[in-house]
Amino acid sequence: DAWNPPGGSTSAQFGFLLGLLPDGDERTGVVRFPASADAKRCLLGRLLAHRACACALGHDNFEGFQIGRTHGQKPFLRCPLPPGLPNFNFNVSHDGRWVVLASDPLRLVGADVSAPQRARGDAEDERWRDDLATMLSDKEKSYIEMKDTALDRYSIFQRIWSAKESVAKAVGQGLDYGLERIEVTLDGTEPQSQWSLTDWLGPSDASEEASVSEVDAKPKRLEMHWASVDIDMWPRPDWDLQQQALSDNHWCTVALGPIEEAVDQIGEFRSTLRLPAVDEAARNLLAETAPEERNPRFQVLPIPALVPRAFVDAYAAMLNVQNGQLF
Repeated sequence: DAWNPPGGSTSAQFGFLLGLLPDGDERTGVVRFPASADAKRCLLGRLLAHRACACALGHDNFEGFQIGRTHGQKPFLRCPLPPGLPNFNFNVSHDGRWVVLASDPLRLVGADVSAPQRARGDAEDERWRDDLATMLSDKEKSYIEMKDTALDRYSIFQRIWSAKESVAKAVGQGLDYGLERIEVTLDGTEPQSQWSLTDWLGPSDASEEASVSEVDAKPKRLEMHWASVDIDMWPRPDWDLQQQALSDNHWCTVALGPIEEAVDQIGEFRSTLRLPAVDEAARNLLAETAPEERNPRFQVLPIPALVPRAFVDAYAAMLNVQNGQLF
């Protein structure tokens, strides 16, 4: 959202960046959006995708490779395939003020950003609870109902929805996967019951002393978030979901899962996944890393970082003309 070129999608800057994409579907997919904000997010997402593929291949431009899409619109590197990255795949998400990309060389990856209502231009009310009731399990509704304010309830909903979508996008189906099939557990804890025996009897002296002692003994540290999922009522520990709070009350989930779960009606995407049965080994590698290293580490890129090296000077010259600076 920090990028606001004068003139929006009709500006020279927007047109220059659009021209970096291959002619055809990649460009028409951007200009089909009537709203400038939507077109801007789509353009940045596609530039990020081309940058990721170029980096995977060791290219310094966007030429010499093709990006395809599954029937469910998951983008993938069609050809050539990068050496040393046997299952390279990526996913892009944009909502509100953020555009993100996540990639992985071994496991299926899905990413989803969920924006607060204000950033999406929606009213800050709770009508969404009725609209999406059939997509949420009783447990997920309990997580939401535990919060005291409408904003906090929506924040929990963002985490749940982002987790569901990240899995559905990882397999390549998106909303067609059926988000109601996925039940989310947040941070490894079950939602608290609306009442408990201690509400009636009060805590015992022993339990109260233990609780205070435990809190005092733990040093404060940066809070980390994750989620786990059940799919079709079966626990799925082979899916790892890492969650991160972004600025302006956005949430992002990155899901990693087995490549055997990829759904690809056309078959092109699955053919790019060249190393099967690697999921357990990849998960073991993740388990061996320090907990603070498991959360997604996003690199925030300025717009010029999306421009291939061969076009950097031309991009700078265009900005100088746009800003009225002639040299």
